[in-house]
Amino acid sequence: MSLRSWADAQGDITLTCDVVVVGTGPGGAAAARVFAEGGASVVLVEEGPALPVFRPNMTHTMRYHMQEDGMMVARSASMMPIAAGRGVGGGSLINSAITFRAPPIVLDGWKDRLAGDDGFSRANLDPVYDEVAAIIGVGVTSAVISGENNRLIARGAAALGYPGGLAPRNTPHCSGCGLCNTGCPVGGKGSMDKNLLPMAMAKGAIIQADTKVREILVDKGRAIGIRGVVHHQDTREEVGRLTVMAGRVVLSAGAVGTPRLLHGCGLAARLGEHVGKHLHVHPGNAVLGRCDTPVNLWRGATQGAYFEIPGHPGILPHTFSAPPGATLVLLGKVGQDAKKAHELLPYLCGSVVMVSDHGDGTVNVRSDGRADLAYTFADDDVERIKFGMVETAKVLMAGGAKEVMGLVFGVGWHSDVDEFAAALKDRRIEDFGLYASHPMGTCRMASDPAEGVVRGDGRTHGLEGLYVADASIFPTSLGVNPSLTTMALCTALARRMMAAG
Repeated sequence: MSLRSWADAQGDITLTCDVVVVGTGPGGAAAARVFAEGGASVVLVEEGPALPVFRPNMTHTMRYHMQEDGMMVARSASMMPIAAGRGVGGGSLINSAITFRAPPIVLDGWKDRLAGDDGFSRANLDPVYDEVAAIIGVGVTSAVISGENNRLIARGAAALGYPGGLAPRNTPHCSGCGLCNTGCPVGGKGSMDKNLLPMAMAKGAIIQADTKVREILVDKGRAIGIRGVVHHQDTREEVGRLTVMAGRVVLSAGAVGTPRLLHGCGLAARLGEHVGKHLHVHPGNAVLGRCDTPVNLWRGATQGAYFEIPGHPGILPHTFSAPPGATLVLLGKVGQDAKKAHELLPYLCGSVVMVSDHGDGTVNVRSDGRADLAYTFADDDVERIKFGMVETAKVLMAGGAKEVMGLVFGVGWHSDVDEFAAALKDRRIEDFGLYASHPMGTCRMASDPAEGVVRGDGRTHGLEGLYVADASIFPTSLGVNPSLTTMALCTALARRMMAAG
């Protein structure tokens, strides 16, 4: 059986393979596909359930398909939730399926950190991007299912002459129901369980779900396998123990999960001071607009539109998509009257403003095994968020909004963009309703072990046989949604591993 749940792994089980991959999200799925198609025997180990357990209910999604039940929060100037997925498919099960390619200036800039190695430059990754995009079904959001919120943003960007419009997404069979973040109910999203993982399993890969890895086995200075606990999908009670012996151990648990595991099993110090450092999260805020006619921003393709601000790379506004209840909670957090907010709800449009952050965070582990997260904002990031919010207000009003507000305490509604900018000017980061969903960079690549954790071929500097293939290896903040780049980069990385023998 290629896909195994907790029911298939009760008691003590030992498996042997060429490569064990910890995590089945975009990084692990991409790497496993390459290993399996290259003839290696592969076992993937996943903490979450074997099959999607979707309901149109965020609490349910947090329970089954988000790490630590969706309750990971970074200590910062303000408490900042950080999201990461779980389940066979990882974060691709619950993301918005946005598939931007990383800007050339970002990828080309990694060359210096890799001692002149330009294998991950945009020019060299573009063919891999093309390959992966075709497999997972990337295409521009269809206007038919986009919804009015996305269309308004596209109209506003076009009216101002800003690059953008309807966004590329890996949703080949999207119905526009707007439920991507609670799990696609119609199977329209090209998540990893629909493509890269079945391709790996077709070549013999085995996926063991419902299993949390606790230990990386080391012998004579080399990683030789993993050991984990198998738990009941619903009750979380321990039902078995899994040991996987392997020639290579590849960590693909994500930019929170990978350093959390390394700290938890005592290997972080061996791999150097950069394990769990340099956390980037693409922080930001949102701007809402009020229209004269209903928008119902929760309907239509999730985050299906975007625009760029000419001359200001690293600021990426794209659609604010949230269910009615979540939107009302956010409005309440920034001081909006509940009755008025409820009346306005159908008429609201909105856009998130995300920045490629210069701030810095850390990932460690607490005594109970949960992630210990901290993040420090850079002052210029806060000012860039404000600038992006003002530009976003212009786009929303050009698209049809009559007045705008930010999800920032004390800002309020404004029918004039200059007045909106003035209201934002003196707001501190503590006033912002913060959220982050793109953790990256916590085991960054660098040719010098004094500068990073992983070499350009995925090997860790401090331990032979141990590799990392997920967004934690990004040397810098990416500036766009990281899913597609994680797949492309880890595809290229796995091919390097296979070529090295």
